[in-house]
Amino acid sequence: MIKQSHFIISLAILTFVLIAASIFLISRHQLKVTADISSLLNQRIDNPLPATANSTLTQGTSTADQILQLQKEIEELKKQPPQVIYKTILTPSSPSPVPDLKTQEELKQAKQQISSLEQKLQQLQTQNPQPTTPAASDADLIRSWQADNKVAQVACQDQFLGTWQLGSGVLISADGKILTNQHVVKPSIGVTLPDYCLLLFKKDFNTQTQTYDKEYRATITGFFQDRDAAQLKIQDIIYHDSNGVVQSIPLSGSLPYFSVSGSAPQIGDPVYVIGYPESAQFAFSVTKGIISNLTNDNLYFGTDAQVDRGNSGGAALNSAGQLVGLPTWKYAGNGDYRGYILNINSLTLTP
Repeated sequence: MIKQSHFIISLAILTFVLIAASIFLISRHQLKVTADISSLLNQRIDNPLPATANSTLTQGTSTADQILQLQKEIEELKKQPPQVIYKTILTPSSPSPVPDLKTQEELKQAKQQISSLEQKLQQLQTQNPQPTTPAASDADLIRSWQADNKVAQVACQDQFLGTWQLGSGVLISADGKILTNQHVVKPSIGVTLPDYCLLLFKKDFNTQTQTYDKEYRATITGFFQDRDAAQLKIQDIIYHDSNGVVQSIPLSGSLPYFSVSGSAPQIGDPVYVIGYPESAQFAFSVTKGIISNLTNDNLYFGTDAQVDRGNSGGAALNSAGQLVGLPTWKYAGNGDYRGYILNINSLTLTP
């Protein structure tokens, strides 16, 4: 019984030793595995994958490794500066930016929209044309011509009778050449011509004194054969000084004048008659009409514009402000009326 008890005790001790040894070996193996895993994890953390926007995960990695890799990439991306992505590229053959297909399509659509809008605008303009700029008024034209500085009242004294013959004259040169009618400057009786004629311009009229501050003296320089026309030339200017004494100064500087039209008058053309008629109390006057008819010899043309005594020798202008003739005479009788203008093209003018 004693031997059997010792055997059981020995067997129990041996079994315990074996169990203890097994437990030790298993625990040692587990510690080694744990150390290996920890070493592997530390290695991946110290050496992460390159962080790029287009990185891909390696197949076969664990979920933990994938999470760590993604977290690392996110942190690195946050630290990177923002990248600029250009829509154009440069090619060796073209140093200027070339739009990509999307940009080209947008440009094409924009051009089509512009073309469509232009067509619509053109259609609207055709359907509703813009009003034309109104033509300049007669008052604007006369002011622009400075007619009151170029047309003068002409006063020539009849030396036999001592009376003054009144008419009008028009400047045709900067040095003071004046055209007028012969019947304005020639005396009514006799053949003695006046020593000079006086020229009076509206610009020199003093409304307070009702007199002219300046008067221009002009001598007769010639007549046109077979034409009721004469030429004068301004010599000097006379005026009254502060003591009322008449003074004279020679003409100096250039004077404004009308250019002569080179075109033939046509029936229906507008005409402006400018002068100092008696019907206007010898004040500056303008009437307007059209060329109504031409005489058979084309020496005169008729007009419905008013031509009165005192208009003789003044200016007849076209709508361009050019001299087309000299108002010369009128027909009036039995209720009929028509003024006649000497055609400027019938005169041979010298420079």
